Amino acid sequence: MSRATRWALLLLLRLAAPAAAEDDSPLTLASLGLKGQAVFKSYVSFDTTPNDDQLVVNEGILQLEWSRRFGWGAARLVGEFRDDDFGYTRGLHFQIPETSRHRSYLTLKEATLTTRQGPVEVTLGKQIYAWGTADAFNPTDNLNPYDYLDILDNEKLGIWSASARLTLGPTSLVFAVVPFFTPSRLPLPRSRWTPTVPAGFVAIVDDPEPPDQDLGATQYAARLRTTIAGWDVSVSYYDGFDHTLSFRQSLVQAAPGLFIPRLTPVYSRVKVPGADFSTTFGKLEVHGEGAFRLIEADGRDHRFQGIAGVNYTQEVGWRYLDQMIFIVEYARETVLSRVRHSGIVEKDHSPFVGDLLSDSGFRDAIIGRIQAKLTEDTTLKLSGIADLAVTPSYYIQLKGNHRITDALHVEAGLDFVTGKPDTFWGRWRDSDRFFIAVRYLF
Repeated sequence: MSRATRWALLLLLRLAAPAAAEDDSPLTLASLGLKGQAVFKSYVSFDTTPNDDQLVVNEGILQLEWSRRFGWGAARLVGEFRDDDFGYTRGLHFQIPETSRHRSYLTLKEATLTTRQGPVEVTLGKQIYAWGTADAFNPTDNLNPYDYLDILDNEKLGIWSASARLTLGPTSLVFAVVPFFTPSRLPLPRSRWTPTVPAGFVAIVDDPEPPDQDLGATQYAARLRTTIAGWDVSVSYYDGFDHTLSFRQSLVQAAPGLFIPRLTPVYSRVKVPGADFSTTFGKLEVHGEGAFRLIEADGRDHRFQGIAGVNYTQEVGWRYLDQMIFIVEYARETVLSRVRHSGIVEKDHSPFVGDLLSDSGFRDAIIGRIQAKLTEDTTLKLSGIADLAVTPSYYIQLKGNHRITDALHVEAGLDFVTGKPDTFWGRWRDSDRFFIAVRYLF
């Protein structure tokens, strides 16, 4: 154990000790402000792909969370140790910002210090934000990048940032500043989640070109939220970068009279004003959100993204069927105008590669979910996304959850992906699989 690690453990125990010493109760994790979970996941694919012949991927995660209140505010740390047998995780690295292509064996997912004075709350550290009201896709939620090493089991990445919240009755205003740009973590080249390059496609592809980590890379966001006559409404604004790639095209002369396309991956600078709403009419919940993605630099199209839907809950009360929940949503993306002379390749329906560069399955999509709560301990979910842009492609998931004890939970299910090879979901058509996850809470 390194000297730094020993000092960190001693500091953690020193901070936690006063809470446990206030009474004579037995020393427990809860008395130290600690809780956590141990998770085992296994994915069994039914087919190999041209660049991935591993059918079974196993992953283990140990997550520990510590939180404590002080006179001046509160502190919270979420640490995680994880490993897998595919290679998603490799090495030990601590980065600000986090740019490694692989996960670290040991990582700090969240780390915050929060102080409050009257109606104002200020939080500093590595944070995960959640904005928007829709279930499948949130066009107003732009602060955090994602880990896409597994496309179907993606997760948000925390970002080092400062945020302030002003709360006055039902109204709140949040303002966030992110000084460093963190890109989304993309699938590994040898992974089944990296599509095969179509035959006949020839180009030089550069390494991604991230923005310089200076004042120009600072990102800003704000959200004003309130309740009016039973309607929860908010307006938001984001000034920052897309966390996924766009491709700037140029030509390279390979020989006299012979030119080869050159693609340079870049991150678009965008301004995103948006709004969302939700309300209920009896058992029916109605929600929607929309945002304008306006290009400032390194982008091709100004777009509007919107999604709206309903949730309906029906209490059944049968012995083996307690409750049913139905969710239906429709998402649409509209190109408003094109940025002249941008040099950026069209992501959707591009020549030779179709939708293989696309980063959105919600350009013209219907989303549905049926959830059956069989008992207090068991639920079944059937979810689906139909991307109807040009040529339809589909993603369907059937999943069951069962609580064996309060601490031991298990979930298992099937993922099905279908469509033509050059469609959004169809590029992963050989990745149908079974999955299981066992979770122990402590």
